[in-house]
Amino acid sequence: MKQINGQWPIAGTSGVILIVIGTGQIMKQAQDQVYFRIKNVMIPNMYYRTDIGDRWEEDCDRLHNWGYLR
Repeated sequence: MKQINGQWPIAGTSGVILIVIGTGQIMKQAQDQVYFRIKNVMIPNMYYRTDIGDRWEEDCDRLHNWGYLR
């Protein structure tokens, strides 16, 4: 972001200012951590996904089958 004429436009084409991640031994721990971290971010008019990690039960098997998880 860069202030131009009193505005803060987002540079680039993705529209993403910040990526927040969480880690943990289980998905619920990582999910809790990422939402805790998001609470500490203050950007005017910000929005974020509220379904982070919700599909883990489905996606876990796929990721194993594709070789991303061992």
